[in-house]
Amino acid sequence: MIAAVFCLGGKTELKSQDLTTGSIYQKENVPYRKPVPLPHLREADVPWSKMLWRMVDLREKANHNLYFPTEPFGPRMSLIDVLYRAVQNGELEVYNTEEFRVPVDLEVIDSRLGGGVRTETVVDVTTGETVEREIVGDVRTFEVREYLILEQWYFDKRHSRFGSRIVGFSPIRVYTTDDEGVEEGEIRRQNVFWVYYPAAREVLARHEIYGRSNDLSNLSFDDLFLQRRFSGYIYRESNVFNNRAINEYAVGRDALLESQRIHNAIFDFEQDLWEY
Repeated sequence: MIAAVFCLGGKTELKSQDLTTGSIYQKENVPYRKPVPLPHLREADVPWSKMLWRMVDLREKANHNLYFPTEPFGPRMSLIDVLYRAVQNGELEVYNTEEFRVPVDLEVIDSRLGGGVRTETVVDVTTGETVEREIVGDVRTFEVREYLILEQWYFDKRHSRFGSRIVGFSPIRVYTTDDEGVEEGEIRRQNVFWVYYPAAREVLARHEIYGRSNDLSNLSFDDLFLQRRFSGYIYRESNVFNNRAINEYAVGRDALLESQRIHNAIFDFEQDLWEY
């Protein structure tokens, strides 16, 4: 909060201005923006396509715009907070799997984010007896540190264009747990929900991301995804083995090499489409 001094008729009046609401003027661009329509694709114009799942680690510098701020202040929010608030307000429907058929309600989302009501066994300090108590946990959106993005690569022969479109994505909570039967300090991962990207664009287009060199960058989360301003590695490709993930048949360095091999195969396919 900053105080501004105004002189009115010889009197000095102090008025407070909350800088977290934006800036010295009212922002009217991003908050009311509509998503840019994507070109229509016909099945007859797409002779080749491939589904890929890409893992985005928010610890990477290129992905910090998706993670920070860890708590909302003013108009600035992380991607998970944008999605969570949209679900709370009924603006967005999210799903349990990547088939986008079974919706997930807010109560389940809260429990997957560490919130909700859970029962714990504690010792009563007065009687010394063991009792069960219900504890309401806090929703920990800051523990979402990864995103799994489902994207479809395709060749459009009508416009001679090779490109990709995001189908959906899933925030992943990365946390440690002290549950029974689990080794202390073991890191666990929980898919919170799946977002159908075309349906979420209205919400994403109204929230801007932080510009490192210019606070007035006016880029939204929708722009970030459309322009592919994120970094990730291939986690899975569509395959005959029930679309198994790479880590199901390769580990460590071999998994990284397999991910790179899939990337190179798609790159080589694109290069072979053209004659010079």
